[in-house]
Amino acid sequence: MKIQIYPILILFSLAAVSSVSAQKKAAKAAYIYTDAQTLTKNGQWPLNTSDYQRVDSTGRVPLPATVQALAHWSSGINIMFQTDSKSIAVKWKIAKYRTIPTMTAVSSCGLDLYGWNGTYWQYVGIGIPRSEVNTDVIVKAMAGKMTHYRLYLPIGSEPTQVEIGIDPLATIKPADARFVPKKRVVIYGSSITQGTAASRPGMTYTSILSRRLGVETINLGFNGSGKIEIELAEAVARIPADVYVLDCVPNPSPQEIKERTYPFVKKLRTLRPNTPIVMIESITRERTFWDLESQAKVKQQNVEFKTAYKKLLKDGEKQLYYLSTETLNGDDHESSVDGTHLTDLGFMRLAETVAKTLKTIL
Repeated sequence: MKIQIYPILILFSLAAVSSVSAQKKAAKAAYIYTDAQTLTKNGQWPLNTSDYQRVDSTGRVPLPATVQALAHWSSGINIMFQTDSKSIAVKWKIAKYRTIPTMTAVSSCGLDLYGWNGTYWQYVGIGIPRSEVNTDVIVKAMAGKMTHYRLYLPIGSEPTQVEIGIDPLATIKPADARFVPKKRVVIYGSSITQGTAASRPGMTYTSILSRRLGVETINLGFNGSGKIEIELAEAVARIPADVYVLDCVPNPSPQEIKERTYPFVKKLRTLRPNTPIVMIESITRERTFWDLESQAKVKQQNVEFKTAYKKLLKDGEKQLYYLSTETLNGDDHESSVDGTHLTDLGFMRLAETVAKTLKTIL
């Protein structure tokens, strides 16, 4: 009797090849992804699991059209989580890939990651964007210990999907309660507040403040806006806060500052009678040392802002704080990318100054 050995050997060989192929596919699919909406989200009000916009649609109703559009951008929003993965990857989609002259691609459309080193939040790495749909490995070959992380979302675009990838056998879950900020600071202002010209999302001064002080910051900085419109006072007041910061001198004209600042603060105070308010003058702008027209304009902007502050104090307003230009971004003329928008150096200096005042309040 002849035994049919060859077909059996062929079957075993095919099975072995199939197994090796499956293993190779598994190796290539090295990460298991989790929707960031299921983790801990900071920097958004109100929190929701449907988008990554700073201000929700109901909060945008009374806002100027330009501000409504910019409110879609995710500046300041960060995802907190913990994992024991040795590697961390990211997949994210944005509504539009855009380049902005004073911003890096990473700050405008990318991500950056911080990890808790046992003492403070330390920078880990970036997710580099190349289009509307992106995948990147931020870090690998770590120790694999359970660690808390913060993933910062883009400054200048609207993410529509964010997923965090970990090793197949690792775990990921929301942040422990002790890492979730208990206090909130709402900061209203211009593109400087939004973070234009930061090298990466985590380097806006609002995000630096969040890490240094252990607070949640809501970034209401709007590129080309922040003009102290009275309807913005209502929008700002809708967000419960422990402190409100008004960093809104750069864009309105001196006349607009004169006409709008006093009623804006009075409106905010009426809606939030017991919440401290910090008023910040314009940062030093390098052009003003050479361009005499700009020098006169910026000087008058600050004069009108301080005049309103003094009038509010004379009215008996309490818990009102004021930061002057000379304290904000240094005097070596090296803190900006274009004479106005701050680099990381400028943002670090600004955050340090603002933090000193916030510490006395919080």
